[in-house]
Parts: sequence; C-alpha cells; structure tokens
Amino acid sequence: MAKSTSSVLVFDRKRSPAIWMISAGSVALAVVAAISGSDVAGFSVVLWLLLACMFFSISSQRTTVHVDLDARRLRITRRYFGRWGKTIVDGPFDQCRAVGRIEYETDGHASYGVYVELLGGRRHDIPIKEKTVQEAGRVAARLSEATGIPRLDTKF
Repeated sequence: MAKSTSSVLVFDRKRSPAIWMISAGSVALAVVAAISGSDVAGFSVVLWLLLACMFFSISSQRTTVHVDLDARRLRITRRYFGRWGKTIVDGPFDQCRAVGRIEYETDGHASYGVYVELLGGRRHDIPIKEKTVQEAGRVAARLSEATGIPRLDTKF
C-alpha cells in the first residue's frame, strides 16, 4: 500500500490474518495434545507450541519502505510484534542500481512484485497492494521516475 506526501513515498505491508489463524490453530492442537494424556503428549505439545510461535512471529512482521525524495534516501525497516524494529536498508539513492517489476512463477501462474537492487547486488522487495502486472508496473514506473533510479524489469 503506498501513501505519499509531497516528498515521501511510503509502502507498507502487514501479514495476512490467515497466518494469525494458523497460530491459533497450532495452540489449540497443543491444548488437545496435552489433554489427550498419551505418552508422546509432552513432545507433541512442545512441537505444536514451537510451530505456533513460528507462525506468530511471521504474522507479527511488518515491512515499511520510506522513499524520501527531498533527502534522496531509501529506508527499509522491518518491525516485529509492533515494537522491535530492524533497519534493513538506509542509504542514498546513489547506492541503488535498479528498481523494477519482478515476475515470480508460482504454481503454474505468474505473480508480480516490485524490487530495488543495491550496488552490492542484493534485492529488496517493495510492498505493493496487489500482485498484478499492472500494479507492479505502475509502482515501478512511479518509483523510477520519482527517484531517477534506472528501471529494470526481471524474472525470478
């Protein structure tokens, strides 16, 4: 989802509510395993709780991309559990080699996204609302035009 002011473009992604339901289901299975009272119930409870923690961690993750056009800086942050954050990228546009649309082949059909590639060759995903070719192309063109970073569409 892109929000913009006159000088800052913000792209934000929250995880799907389905991941929260998987976490809750794993906890419920752990409770059922604990109630069953079998010999392997202890191991099963621990396994289901670890699985629930993993999905809970995934579901609480939030990625935000700030493109500051005045300062000519790109900042990508990832926030966990609504509090703890980690800055993945924080640098000037000069450290970016390309921005563009990327096509992923998943289960026999194509899915699209937008990426930014740094000079070191590392690519970072830019969150978009819809994974369609039109939305990805529109966002990639807007970013390339606004930042001056060359556009390069690719396939993964």
